[in-house]
Amino acid sequence: MTDTAAQSGEPDAAVERRHRLQGPVAQCVDLHMHSDYSDAPKLTLDIIEQRALELGIGVSVTDHNEARGSLKLCERGKILCLPGIEVGSREKLEVLCYFKTPAELEEFYRKHVEPYKRSRYYTKLDRSFTQIIPAAKEHGALVSLPHPFGPSYKNVNFSKKRKAALFDPDVFGKIDMIEVINGHMPDNRNFKAYMLSEIFEKRVSAGSDAHVPEDIGRIYLRFDREEDVAGVFELLQQPIKLGMTDNFSAMNFAKTSRRVIPMHLQLFFSKKHQRQWMMKLDDGDEA
Repeated sequence: MTDTAAQSGEPDAAVERRHRLQGPVAQCVDLHMHSDYSDAPKLTLDIIEQRALELGIGVSVTDHNEARGSLKLCERGKILCLPGIEVGSREKLEVLCYFKTPAELEEFYRKHVEPYKRSRYYTKLDRSFTQIIPAAKEHGALVSLPHPFGPSYKNVNFSKKRKAALFDPDVFGKIDMIEVINGHMPDNRNFKAYMLSEIFEKRVSAGSDAHVPEDIGRIYLRFDREEDVAGVFELLQQPIKLGMTDNFSAMNFAKTSRRVIPMHLQLFFSKKHQRQWMMKLDDGDEA
């Protein structure tokens, strides 16, 4: 035991870990939420920050084909924010990509997301997921398949052709995690996602998929200790405990959908939102 550890009564490993932690730390992390940079106009960065501080959790802002919200929240440095993005492909398949550093997210976004944006369709890039997933891995990302049994195109069974391409070993083998608890999904669909992770021996992830303030932190991953961003990224590569603050049912899913769908329609026809959506990363925010 070192002199420092002896004085504090802590084992060497605990002292070493405490000294290496950098920036905000958290033991619980909500790994899926959106901000007003994509389709959650009620979730400003201030609100996300305040809610996370109230709950004592970390977050990952995973906006649809948009990195500004995540990058700005990381830069503010008040809460643990794992750099992330939800990327939607030409085939309407969505994947969550998590990065160890904001720089890795920004580089991936500039090269593989921003050039392929399509006006109005914020969940759909003009690029195939068979290209997006390998590109994310090349930039050091952990890739998670969200809500695999969601409605319509969010379901892995949406089309035979897309399903065959997804489960090609060269593609599916690059997916690290399955999102087995999503705050918008009823229990039976989350259970099917869990079974998918078991069948293919994939690690698990979970998140609220929050679009409104009260949903933040309803679903989270809990680790066995507090960690910083780098530590959380490493822990995501190990078995994880799941947590939730509510038992989700079909009725709750219906209520969530009633809140989110009108927002989607409003944003789809908003010219101001479309201008903001198509802005380049270097353009800054629209006044």
